[in-house]
Amino acid sequence: MPPKLNRKEKPRLWKDHLSKEAVSVFSKCIKDAYPKFDQKKYTATVLADGFLRLELKERLNKIAESLKGFLPVDYDAAVRILIKAAPQVGTFENWALTIYVEKFGLKDFKTSVRALEELTKYGTAEFAIRPFMIHHTARMLPILMKWTKSPNEHIRRLAAEGSRPRGVWVAHIEAFKKDARPVIEILEKLKSDESLYVRKAVANNLNDISKEHPDLVAKTCKKWQKAGDVRTDWIIKHGCRTLVKNGYPLAMSLFGFARKLKVKVKSFRVKPVKIIIGGMATLVLKLSTDQKSKQKLSIDYRVYFV
Repeated sequence: MPPKLNRKEKPRLWKDHLSKEAVSVFSKCIKDAYPKFDQKKYTATVLADGFLRLELKERLNKIAESLKGFLPVDYDAAVRILIKAAPQVGTFENWALTIYVEKFGLKDFKTSVRALEELTKYGTAEFAIRPFMIHHTARMLPILMKWTKSPNEHIRRLAAEGSRPRGVWVAHIEAFKKDARPVIEILEKLKSDESLYVRKAVANNLNDISKEHPDLVAKTCKKWQKAGDVRTDWIIKHGCRTLVKNGYPLAMSLFGFARKLKVKVKSFRVKPVKIIIGGMATLVLKLSTDQKSKQKLSIDYRVYFV
Protein backbone atom coordinates (compact mmCIF):
# COMPACT_ATOMS: atom_id res chain seq x y z
CA MET A 1 0.00 0.00 0.00
CA PRO A 2 1.55 3.35 -1.00
CA PRO A 3 1.92 6.11 1.57
CA LYS A 4 -0.87 8.69 1.67
CA LEU A 5 0.14 12.07 0.29
CA ASN A 6 -1.10 15.53 1.07
CA ARG A 7 -2.45 16.99 -2.18
CA LYS A 8 -0.06 19.94 -1.85
CA GLU A 9 2.90 17.66 -1.17
CA LYS A 10 5.33 17.16 -4.03
CA PRO A 11 5.39 13.48 -5.10
CA ARG A 12 8.39 11.57 -3.78
CA LEU A 13 9.84 8.13 -4.38
CA TRP A 14 8.34 5.61 -1.99
CA LYS A 15 11.74 4.89 -0.48
CA ASP A 16 12.19 8.56 0.43
CA HIS A 17 9.31 8.32 2.86
CA LEU A 18 11.61 6.10 4.92
CA SER A 19 13.88 8.99 5.89
CA LYS A 20 16.00 9.54 9.01
CA GLU A 21 13.07 11.38 10.55
CA ALA A 22 10.70 8.51 9.73
CA VAL A 23 13.04 6.00 11.40
CA SER A 24 13.23 8.24 14.49
CA VAL A 25 9.42 8.52 14.68
CA PHE A 26 9.07 4.77 14.12
CA SER A 27 11.49 3.97 16.94
CA LYS A 28 9.60 6.29 19.30
CA CYS A 29 6.39 4.38 18.57
CA ILE A 30 8.12 1.14 19.54
CA LYS A 31 9.50 2.83 22.67
CA ASP A 32 6.00 3.96 23.66
CA ALA A 33 4.79 0.35 23.38
CA TYR A 34 7.89 -1.11 25.07
CA PRO A 35 9.59 1.23 27.59
CA LYS A 36 12.73 -0.97 27.76
CA PHE A 37 13.37 -0.35 24.05
CA ASP A 38 16.72 1.40 23.42
CA GLN A 39 15.39 3.97 20.97
CA LYS A 40 18.65 5.85 20.49
CA LYS A 41 20.79 2.78 19.84
CA TYR A 42 18.18 1.20 17.57
CA THR A 43 17.90 4.35 15.46
CA ALA A 44 21.68 4.52 15.13
CA THR A 45 21.79 0.84 14.10
CA VAL A 46 19.20 1.32 11.37
CA LEU A 47 20.80 4.47 9.96
CA ALA A 48 24.34 3.07 9.96
CA ASP A 49 26.11 1.78 6.84
CA GLY A 50 24.44 4.00 4.25
CA PHE A 51 20.76 3.49 5.03
CA LEU A 52 19.74 6.30 2.67
CA ARG A 53 21.59 4.65 -0.20
CA LEU A 54 19.34 1.61 0.06
CA GLU A 55 16.29 0.96 -2.09
CA LEU A 56 12.76 0.68 -0.72
CA LYS A 57 12.63 -3.02 0.24
CA GLU A 58 16.19 -2.92 1.55
CA ARG A 59 15.29 -0.04 3.89
CA LEU A 60 12.20 -1.86 5.13
CA ASN A 61 14.20 -5.04 5.70
CA LYS A 62 16.82 -3.18 7.72
CA ILE A 63 14.18 -1.48 9.87
CA ALA A 64 12.55 -4.87 10.52
CA GLU A 65 15.69 -6.98 10.99
CA SER A 66 17.26 -4.42 13.34
CA LEU A 67 14.31 -4.83 15.70
CA LYS A 68 15.44 -8.38 16.44
CA GLY A 69 18.25 -7.27 18.74
CA PHE A 70 16.11 -4.80 20.68
CA LEU A 71 12.88 -6.70 21.35
CA PRO A 72 12.36 -9.59 23.79
CA VAL A 73 13.91 -12.90 22.73
CA ASP A 74 10.53 -14.54 23.21
CA TYR A 75 8.81 -14.22 19.81
CA ASP A 76 5.28 -14.05 21.20
CA ALA A 77 6.26 -11.20 23.54
CA ALA A 78 7.96 -9.33 20.68
CA VAL A 79 4.89 -9.66 18.47
CA ARG A 80 2.60 -8.31 21.20
CA ILE A 81 4.77 -5.18 21.29
CA LEU A 82 4.49 -4.74 17.52
CA ILE A 83 0.73 -5.11 17.65
CA LYS A 84 0.55 -2.54 20.44
CA ALA A 85 2.70 -0.10 18.46
CA ALA A 86 0.90 -0.60 15.14
CA PRO A 87 -1.88 2.00 15.58
CA GLN A 88 0.74 4.72 16.12
CA VAL A 89 3.06 3.57 13.34
CA GLY A 90 2.41 5.13 9.92
CA THR A 91 0.64 3.10 7.26
CA PHE A 92 3.83 2.74 5.23
CA GLU A 93 6.11 1.98 8.19
CA ASN A 94 3.67 -0.73 9.26
CA TRP A 95 5.10 -2.73 6.38
CA ALA A 96 8.28 -3.17 8.44
CA LEU A 97 6.26 -4.69 11.29
CA THR A 98 4.76 -7.31 8.98
CA ILE A 99 8.22 -8.04 7.55
CA TYR A 100 9.38 -8.86 11.09
CA VAL A 101 6.63 -11.48 11.32
CA GLU A 102 7.45 -12.76 7.85
CA LYS A 103 11.16 -13.16 8.62
CA PHE A 104 11.08 -14.48 12.17
CA GLY A 105 7.68 -16.09 12.63
CA LEU A 106 7.28 -18.84 10.05
CA LYS A 107 7.85 -21.56 12.65
CA ASP A 108 5.33 -20.04 15.06
CA PHE A 109 2.24 -20.33 12.89
CA LYS A 110 -0.56 -19.42 15.32
CA THR A 111 1.19 -16.39 16.80
CA SER A 112 2.23 -15.10 13.39
CA VAL A 113 -1.17 -15.48 11.75
CA ARG A 114 -2.80 -13.71 14.69
CA ALA A 115 -0.23 -10.93 14.35
CA LEU A 116 -0.81 -10.51 10.61
CA GLU A 117 -4.55 -10.35 11.18
CA GLU A 118 -4.02 -7.45 13.58
CA LEU A 119 -1.25 -5.65 11.70
CA THR A 120 -3.09 -5.65 8.38
CA LYS A 121 -5.66 -3.29 9.93
CA TYR A 122 -3.07 -0.51 9.95
CA GLY A 123 -1.44 -1.11 6.55
CA THR A 124 -1.40 -4.39 4.70
CA ALA A 125 0.00 -7.85 5.42
CA GLU A 126 -0.48 -8.98 1.82
CA PHE A 127 3.28 -9.41 1.30
CA ALA A 128 4.16 -10.95 4.66
CA ILE A 129 1.42 -13.56 4.40
CA ARG A 130 2.88 -15.17 1.27
CA PRO A 131 5.39 -17.52 2.98
CA PHE A 132 2.62 -18.78 5.24
CA MET A 133 0.37 -19.36 2.23
CA ILE A 134 3.13 -21.26 0.44
CA HIS A 135 4.41 -23.38 3.34
CA HIS A 136 1.11 -23.87 5.18
CA THR A 137 -1.42 -23.76 2.35
CA ALA A 138 -3.90 -26.25 3.80
CA ARG A 139 -3.80 -24.68 7.27
CA MET A 140 -4.34 -21.20 5.87
CA LEU A 141 -7.48 -21.98 3.84
CA PRO A 142 -9.96 -22.19 6.77
CA ILE A 143 -8.37 -19.07 8.26
CA LEU A 144 -8.88 -17.12 5.04
CA MET A 145 -12.45 -18.35 4.89
CA LYS A 146 -13.01 -17.06 8.43
CA TRP A 147 -11.49 -13.70 7.48
CA THR A 148 -14.06 -13.27 4.69
CA LYS A 149 -16.66 -12.76 7.43
CA SER A 150 -14.67 -10.17 9.35
CA PRO A 151 -16.35 -6.78 9.96
CA ASN A 152 -12.97 -5.18 9.15
CA GLU A 153 -12.48 -4.51 5.43
CA HIS A 154 -8.69 -4.77 5.74
CA ILE A 155 -8.96 -8.33 7.03
CA ARG A 156 -11.48 -9.29 4.35
CA ARG A 157 -9.16 -7.80 1.74
CA LEU A 158 -6.26 -9.87 3.10
CA ALA A 159 -8.31 -13.02 2.46
CA ALA A 160 -8.67 -12.03 -1.20
CA GLU A 161 -5.25 -10.49 -1.73
CA GLY A 162 -3.33 -13.09 0.25
CA SER A 163 -4.73 -15.99 -1.78
CA ARG A 164 -3.77 -14.60 -5.20
CA PRO A 165 -1.91 -17.30 -7.16
CA ARG A 166 0.46 -14.70 -8.62
CA GLY A 167 0.24 -11.30 -6.97
CA VAL A 168 2.63 -8.37 -7.34
CA TRP A 169 6.16 -8.20 -5.82
CA VAL A 170 5.58 -11.60 -4.20
CA ALA A 171 6.36 -15.28 -4.70
CA HIS A 172 3.68 -17.24 -6.55
CA ILE A 173 1.54 -19.83 -4.79
CA GLU A 174 2.14 -22.81 -7.07
CA ALA A 175 -0.58 -24.93 -5.43
CA PHE A 176 -3.19 -22.35 -6.46
CA LYS A 177 -1.75 -21.99 -9.93
CA LYS A 178 -2.35 -25.72 -10.37
CA ASP A 179 -5.76 -25.83 -8.70
CA ALA A 180 -7.54 -22.52 -8.12
CA ARG A 181 -10.84 -23.96 -6.96
CA PRO A 182 -10.08 -23.36 -3.25
CA VAL A 183 -9.43 -19.71 -4.08
CA ILE A 184 -12.72 -19.41 -5.96
CA GLU A 185 -14.50 -20.64 -2.81
CA ILE A 186 -12.93 -17.77 -0.87
CA LEU A 187 -13.78 -15.20 -3.53
CA GLU A 188 -17.34 -16.50 -3.63
CA LYS A 189 -17.80 -15.09 -0.12
CA LEU A 190 -16.54 -11.66 -1.19
CA LYS A 191 -18.06 -11.28 -4.63
CA SER A 192 -20.55 -8.62 -3.51
CA ASP A 193 -18.52 -7.04 -0.74
CA GLU A 194 -19.61 -3.51 0.18
CA SER A 195 -15.99 -2.28 0.16
CA LEU A 196 -14.40 -1.26 -3.15
CA TYR A 197 -11.03 -1.91 -1.49
CA VAL A 198 -12.03 -5.56 -1.08
CA ARG A 199 -13.68 -5.84 -4.50
CA LYS A 200 -10.48 -4.64 -6.20
CA ALA A 201 -8.58 -7.47 -4.50
CA VAL A 202 -11.21 -10.00 -5.62
CA ALA A 203 -10.98 -8.74 -9.20
CA ASN A 204 -7.17 -8.87 -9.18
CA ASN A 205 -7.29 -12.41 -7.84
CA LEU A 206 -9.69 -13.47 -10.59
CA ASN A 207 -7.40 -11.89 -13.16
CA ASP A 208 -4.49 -13.91 -11.75
CA ILE A 209 -6.45 -17.15 -11.94
CA SER A 210 -7.54 -16.44 -15.52
CA LYS A 211 -3.94 -16.75 -16.73
CA GLU A 212 -3.85 -20.46 -15.89
CA HIS A 213 -7.55 -21.30 -15.76
CA PRO A 214 -9.50 -19.11 -18.21
CA ASP A 215 -12.48 -21.47 -18.37
CA LEU A 216 -12.82 -21.60 -14.58
CA VAL A 217 -12.90 -17.82 -14.32
CA ALA A 218 -15.28 -17.34 -17.25
CA LYS A 219 -17.71 -19.98 -15.96
CA THR A 220 -17.52 -18.61 -12.42
CA CYS A 221 -18.27 -15.10 -13.65
CA LYS A 222 -21.15 -16.35 -15.77
CA LYS A 223 -22.68 -17.90 -12.66
CA TRP A 224 -22.08 -14.74 -10.61
CA GLN A 225 -23.56 -12.58 -13.34
CA LYS A 226 -26.98 -14.17 -12.87
CA ALA A 227 -27.30 -12.48 -9.47
CA GLY A 228 -27.53 -9.08 -11.15
CA ASP A 229 -25.53 -7.39 -8.39
CA VAL A 230 -23.87 -4.13 -9.48
CA ARG A 231 -20.91 -4.73 -7.16
CA THR A 232 -20.38 -8.23 -8.50
CA ASP A 233 -20.68 -6.99 -12.07
CA TRP A 234 -17.87 -4.52 -11.35
CA ILE A 235 -15.66 -7.40 -10.17
CA ILE A 236 -16.49 -9.45 -13.26
CA LYS A 237 -15.54 -6.61 -15.58
CA HIS A 238 -12.18 -5.98 -13.92
CA GLY A 239 -11.45 -9.63 -13.15
CA CYS A 240 -11.85 -10.62 -16.80
CA ARG A 241 -9.69 -7.81 -18.21
CA THR A 242 -6.90 -10.11 -19.41
CA LEU A 243 -9.37 -12.56 -20.97
CA VAL A 244 -11.12 -9.72 -22.80
CA LYS A 245 -7.81 -8.26 -23.91
CA ASN A 246 -6.92 -11.66 -25.39
CA GLY A 247 -10.33 -12.04 -27.00
CA TYR A 248 -11.19 -15.21 -25.05
CA PRO A 249 -14.59 -16.19 -26.50
CA LEU A 250 -16.33 -17.35 -23.33
CA ALA A 251 -15.30 -14.18 -21.50
CA MET A 252 -16.33 -11.98 -24.42
CA SER A 253 -19.82 -13.43 -24.29
CA LEU A 254 -20.18 -12.22 -20.69
CA PHE A 255 -20.24 -8.66 -21.99
CA GLY A 256 -22.54 -9.29 -24.93
CA PHE A 257 -19.87 -9.65 -27.62
CA ALA A 258 -20.42 -12.25 -30.33
CA ARG A 259 -18.60 -15.52 -29.64
CA LYS A 260 -18.58 -16.57 -33.29
CA LEU A 261 -17.78 -13.62 -35.46
CA LYS A 262 -19.61 -13.36 -38.75
CA VAL A 263 -17.52 -10.59 -40.23
CA LYS A 264 -14.62 -10.41 -42.63
CA VAL A 265 -11.85 -7.86 -42.83
CA LYS A 266 -12.02 -6.41 -46.36
CA SER A 267 -9.12 -4.03 -45.94
CA PHE A 268 -6.86 -2.38 -43.40
CA ARG A 269 -4.62 0.60 -44.10
CA VAL A 270 -2.33 2.82 -42.09
CA LYS A 271 -1.69 6.37 -43.27
CA PRO A 272 1.14 7.29 -43.47
CA VAL A 273 3.09 4.03 -43.49
CA LYS A 274 6.03 5.68 -41.74
CA ILE A 275 5.65 8.21 -38.94
CA ILE A 276 8.17 10.13 -36.88
CA ILE A 277 8.14 10.43 -33.10
CA GLY A 278 5.37 12.81 -32.15
CA GLY A 279 3.57 12.25 -35.45
CA MET A 280 0.10 10.87 -36.08
CA ALA A 281 -1.29 7.97 -38.06
CA THR A 282 -4.79 7.14 -39.26
CA LEU A 283 -6.05 3.56 -39.22
CA VAL A 284 -8.69 2.64 -41.77
CA LEU A 285 -10.54 -0.64 -41.36
CA LYS A 286 -13.34 -1.98 -43.55
CA LEU A 287 -15.49 -4.90 -42.44
CA SER A 288 -18.17 -6.83 -44.26
CA THR A 289 -20.84 -9.24 -43.05
CA ASP A 290 -23.76 -11.26 -44.41
CA GLN A 291 -25.36 -11.32 -40.96
CA LYS A 292 -28.72 -9.54 -40.90
CA SER A 293 -29.00 -9.24 -37.09
CA LYS A 294 -26.85 -6.91 -35.02
CA GLN A 295 -23.50 -8.06 -33.70
CA LYS A 296 -21.62 -6.46 -30.82
CA LEU A 297 -17.92 -6.41 -31.66
CA SER A 298 -14.81 -5.39 -29.78
CA ILE A 299 -12.21 -4.07 -32.20
CA ASP A 300 -8.68 -3.46 -30.94
CA TYR A 301 -5.30 -2.95 -32.51
CA ARG A 302 -1.88 -3.91 -31.22
CA VAL A 303 1.25 -1.79 -31.46
CA TYR A 304 4.63 -3.52 -31.53
CA PHE A 305 7.72 -1.62 -30.43
CA VAL A 306 10.82 -3.03 -32.10
